[in-house]
Amino acid sequence: MDKHYTYKTQGVCASEISFDLIDGHVFNVKFKGGCRGNTQGVAILADGLEARAAIKRLRGVECHGGSSCPDQLAIAIAECLQSMGENV
Repeated sequence: MDKHYTYKTQGVCASEISFDLIDGHVFNVKFKGGCRGNTQGVAILADGLEARAAIKRLRGVECHGGSSCPDQLAIAIAECLQSMGENV
């Protein structure tokens, strides 16, 4: 099942993350706000990754207040999978 997902971030500079989950892989990651170079880099590196692999790589990366844009992306992907009935 494919899904476009938008997530409102918490505690980081970017205010929102959107992406597509297609056949279990993450595509078209877009950050609204945040440090442009870092968010673009994370988006490019995440593109095409299997969703669970992306979560494993990005979860727990810290920047401000115990989270970061990569960590928030991991949370968003996990939330998206859960909304589709997947166990994460």
